[in-house]
Amino acid sequence: QAAAIRRERARVAAALAALRRVTVFPSHANFVLARVPDADHWFATLREAGILVKNVGGWHPLLANCLRISIGTPEQNERLLAALERP
Repeated sequence: QAAAIRRERARVAAALAALRRVTVFPSHANFVLARVPDADHWFATLREAGILVKNVGGWHPLLANCLRISIGTPEQNERLLAALERP
């Protein structure tokens, strides 16, 4: 199970990093931390798609515009990435 999470984490991190103006921070956990152009908008977009992530921008100034995205199953992760591709 840990190997599957690592594979999915790498896949999701790479897909996020390929998006314009997104920075993905290195992770060894079951989530990725990504700085996005507008965390509030991304959070709302994902919530409307039924995908819950954490908007951690208010936790600390260094986390401005950051989302904490837990790694799920391949199918869940695919839904996340597909939701981010929509305008």
